[in-house]
Amino acid sequence: MPALDFSKWSPGGNTTLFFPAAGLDAARQAELARQAMRPDSLGAEQAGFVSVEERRLRMAGGEFCVNATRAFGALLAFRESASPEATLQGIARQKLTNEHRYEVQVSGWQSPIRLQVRGTSPHWQVRAELQLLPCPITHPEQGIHLVRLPGICHLLLDGEVHMQPEDCIAASRMLRRQYGMTGEVASGVIWWGRRAGLLDMLPVVHVRDAHTTCIENACGSGALALALLLAAKGNRKPLDIMQPGGSSLHVHIPDDDQGKAFIDGPVDLVARGRVWLPDAQA
Repeated sequence: MPALDFSKWSPGGNTTLFFPAAGLDAARQAELARQAMRPDSLGAEQAGFVSVEERRLRMAGGEFCVNATRAFGALLAFRESASPEATLQGIARQKLTNEHRYEVQVSGWQSPIRLQVRGTSPHWQVRAELQLLPCPITHPEQGIHLVRLPGICHLLLDGEVHMQPEDCIAASRMLRRQYGMTGEVASGVIWWGRRAGLLDMLPVVHVRDAHTTCIENACGSGALALALLLAAKGNRKPLDIMQPGGSSLHVHIPDDDQGKAFIDGPVDLVARGRVWLPDAQA
């Protein structure tokens, strides 16, 4: 029964587990993540494996995840603070204006990602700056767009045309098959719309090698995909996109020739400790 150190984070509600990456191959990472994410274990929507020294994050299925990337920035800031435990206990509070900047490598995304971390344990605001790579957008039928990001793709369904179904998990499974997404490392099906003038979305994300499908409380790559779609239609204004968990993600794709995207939002540290998991190899 392996024992693993862990930390649990909530980037806007998208609960994320981090484990040390050392000594674990991709298959073992996927298996351990699947066990730890179960409701009768640590419970989470996703998991990743980190090397703090190398500033490298690999998601359990090798996919790309914006929110986990932002949470990794908070982890680095937490580890860098002079006395993390004292800070958590309120003994040595950092200033809210305290800022850290990092450059990290993340699975699925080919270029380094810059992170700006503001705040103090256990609450931060983290902005990810991405150098955009080609992200093809196709329009297979009315109200449906497929946005392919490196490391994940998203099928976006406009709520004005496609009502949110009662069983989103089953519907997303059918839609992934229908639109040829089953072979993707990770894929999301997102119902989006506008309520009282605000953008909102409901993401269902499937990670192939981790064998997980989850209605997420927040999805950073899905918010980015939606912003890319709207930008392609001429709307490059900064967007606040409400997430199912109640927070919003701020997404900005500037109208210049820099080819960058910025995703900003809250990250909270939920728990740290050690977990004992069943040994699937025993």
